[in-house]
Amino acid sequence: MHYVIADIHGDQRRLNSILEQIDLRPEDTLYVLGDVIDRHPYGIQMLQTFMGMENVKMILGNHEHMMMNAIGVPGEPETEWHEELLHWYRNGGEVTHQALNRLDVPARREIFAYLKALPLNIDVTVNGEKYKLVHGGPLEEFERNRER
Repeated sequence: MHYVIADIHGDQRRLNSILEQIDLRPEDTLYVLGDVIDRHPYGIQMLQTFMGMENVKMILGNHEHMMMNAIGVPGEPETEWHEELLHWYRNGGEVTHQALNRLDVPARREIFAYLKALPLNIDVTVNGEKYKLVHGGPLEEFERNRER
């Protein structure tokens, strides 16, 4: 089976409920369409769980993108930009930032490397039907917004 979820935003209760309902098996594929982090406290833990699951395919959401813009690469010289950090915090990022700060630098770097490698969309074929999975819009829209 193929399953698609998005916008979990660190809410472990919601994720547990969904996983219980779908009874995800190793031969299934779970597509996560971004925004795993922010607003609730378990987003970083969820990312780490998804990173270790071979049957999970994730795309980058705008919240993961905001985090990377706000704090740069963990362990590198200070890269926080005040405006970007405030923007991320206004969108629920403070709880994620706190969770990141509880991790050691290698774990944070691993998360950022994973996120940097994520695609912005995924093309899948299920039962002969083609689908394009995106977070909030087409690739061109993301590129246009990133340039601002």
